[in-house]
Amino acid sequence: MISYLRFIFIKFLLLLALPVLAQETICLSPAHSHKIDSKYLNETREYWVALPLNYSDSVSYPVIFVLDAEWRFELVRQIAFDLGGHQKIEKSIIVGIPHVEVEHKRGQDLTFSHSQVEFDGEKVDWYNEQNSGSAEKFYNYLTKELMPDLSKNYLINNHHTLIGHSYGGYFGAYLLGRAHPFEILHLYDPSIWYSDGEVTEKLKGNSSIKPVKIHLTYQPKPEFHKRKIEEFIEALKGKNEFIDLSIAFYEHENHFSIFLDSFYKGIQLTNQPLKK
Repeated sequence: MISYLRFIFIKFLLLLALPVLAQETICLSPAHSHKIDSKYLNETREYWVALPLNYSDSVSYPVIFVLDAEWRFELVRQIAFDLGGHQKIEKSIIVGIPHVEVEHKRGQDLTFSHSQVEFDGEKVDWYNEQNSGSAEKFYNYLTKELMPDLSKNYLINNHHTLIGHSYGGYFGAYLLGRAHPFEILHLYDPSIWYSDGEVTEKLKGNSSIKPVKIHLTYQPKPEFHKRKIEEFIEALKGKNEFIDLSIAFYEHENHFSIFLDSFYKGIQLTNQPLKK
């Protein structure tokens, strides 16, 4: 009798352990690093790839491109992996795009001009070729080198999402003026103030743009920054025949804390969930 009870007890413990053991096998695969000798940037660039749960070489996947990958790649890959695994969004490949150096290169990569105004409206003269204005080269690297290289290594489809925060949001917004490769743009507290709202003026002057989904989030400080974003929102609403727009205002968040909830909710709004 004692042996039988011991057998039942051990079996019970094993049953309890199964979910834990199963959870350990369903884990994130390590990120894959790829390098490109870019002719547009004249330097070697790296990008990172995280694959979805049960990735298969016989299935084509949407891609979520993450700017400022130094800070945002791990967060996005973890959330997207979990949401995809629970059928809240399509299982997606996450691509992180870091900068070779943040202090100067980030500004060069993500801005198309040299601003003469700062985020609070102050007139400045410190934006120059050393820290800004090379986004055209970065855009060519992204679309003509990184994306083709990605498609050689992984089976992807044309459902591309770009995640941009701050300067990255400005970069994404600037792309509205051209035939960009993205179906979805996420613009988190974008630096629309840059060059005194040049993105808004470009949008107003464009009679037709590529149809796109946009998820835009912002917070209230400083006032100049907020006002420039709201001017941009009004311009977006004027293009509603092309733009499927969702907006979230985070009154109690700041420029940095806004990212987490922006992505978690925004990706579920814009990324097609699996059919059950």
